[in-house]
Amino acid sequence: MKRIEPFMYQFYIMAWWSYIIFVDALLALKTGRHHVFNRRFFSLAIMSVAFWCLFELLNLRLKNWFYIGLPSSPALRFGGYYLAYATVIPAIYATERLLALLLPEVRIKGLSPGNYRTYAVPLGLLFLVLSLVFPLQCFGLAWVFLAFIVDGYNFRKGYGSFMDDLERGSLKRVVTSALAGMICGLLWEFWNYRSVAKWVYTVPFFEDLKIFEMPAPGYLGFALFGLETIAFVNLLEKGLFPRKARFAASLLALILSFCTFSLIDRYTVFSYTAPVERLTFLSGATRAALEREEVRTSYAIDPRALNGQERQALCLMHLRGLGLANLEKLQAHGISSIGRLAALSQEQLSSFMGEENMRRVRIYLGAAREHQRVHAY
Repeated sequence: MKRIEPFMYQFYIMAWWSYIIFVDALLALKTGRHHVFNRRFFSLAIMSVAFWCLFELLNLRLKNWFYIGLPSSPALRFGGYYLAYATVIPAIYATERLLALLLPEVRIKGLSPGNYRTYAVPLGLLFLVLSLVFPLQCFGLAWVFLAFIVDGYNFRKGYGSFMDDLERGSLKRVVTSALAGMICGLLWEFWNYRSVAKWVYTVPFFEDLKIFEMPAPGYLGFALFGLETIAFVNLLEKGLFPRKARFAASLLALILSFCTFSLIDRYTVFSYTAPVERLTFLSGATRAALEREEVRTSYAIDPRALNGQERQALCLMHLRGLGLANLEKLQAHGISSIGRLAALSQEQLSSFMGEENMRRVRIYLGAAREHQRVHAY
């Protein structure tokens, strides 16, 4: 894959916004109006960022993913968070609306809500508590709790909910919302997989069963995520978009988001892109040559232009986005190549990098050993 600065760092964001613009254009052609890019767009984008930040806050406890290869500039990084997270609700909402136009009605026998009005919100809160108290065993509940809380609240308030649809015998929006979540989930993982700035999962029990970066069973979770996202859209449309509430809700969402960005930087980001001038393993002549060619960061370096030791250090630094700071920690213990990394034990690597999350440690040991296996032939 040809890597061109600065576009290689923005690929994920550009791909998502291109998709959203395309789907919204199709909706406009079919319905005569834009569903995303209308007067409510900026409010929707702000709420989308805050919505995803709820899951980022949960991940501080769950430690189910981390970020690698992010820009070293805080301004670029925070801007990237905002533009990336702002795609979450628009992408699923636009996809669901398009599916609703394409798929026929699905009728079932109407379901009685029973005590749903009473138990839905408390059940969602219980799931949230369990995921926080038992993050290793109950991490999956983090992708369920919000659906019950928001849909249960919507049902109580008469805002429109999935339970209301099921009570009327309509299964269509349940189907289109779940499918939208799965379609967007597949695109999320596909576009993330080859990105420089990306996330890596450390989900318990499923570390070796991955499609792209996502553990295979996790794709079912995208269906649930689609349901809770559309439930949140129902809440926005009925409860938060009226003019009197819009400004206050948007302000609170922005404050929550930027506080979360700081926490992500501190706890979830594992590595940053490294400017060429900071690569101390390069000789002065090599750095000067790269600067003349206007190569600014390590990912734009052609390894063939380096000598053997420089190439080994660069490959180690780029191994699963290990990063310069972690490379320097390893070099301080005599680890300067992927082969030497592959020979370490989990305990040694954890100690050398100061990394307590053993799931992260196993990712880098596994990547190093796989690299050695592939290049042994």
